[in-house]
Amino acid sequence: MFKDTRTSQTAKLSIAPLLDMIFILLIFFVVSTTFSKLPGVNIQRPEASAPDRLPTTNTLIGITPDGNFYINKQRYTESSLKSYLLNAFRNNPELTVLIMADRQSAIKFTITAMDICKQVGINSIAIAEEITK
Repeated sequence: MFKDTRTSQTAKLSIAPLLDMIFILLIFFVVSTTFSKLPGVNIQRPEASAPDRLPTTNTLIGITPDGNFYINKQRYTESSLKSYLLNAFRNNPELTVLIMADRQSAIKFTITAMDICKQVGINSIAIAEEITK
């Protein structure tokens, strides 16, 4: 008597809204993530696996744990270090200074050496690290 004329349609899964939701979540997590800088924890430095290549015309400043500055096995005070670097910079305007601070030395001595270099006019300053493999 009654004839069923309905045709059944197969269900389709639309993936476009799913992709939209994934991208929205991705953007949310990227924006809400805080990018932390170095925290105030004990970091064992200086060590590096890929050291920089420096020119051969450089001056090496060694800094001991108690804050003494050494160049070519000779001890320098802050004022004598400044005069030595000023003289070396006048002789070679492309002078590169490599600061090699002991792992146990305070960072203030490294900053002092860098500040003296900048006062003299030396812009090419590098910090030496221990190579690890």
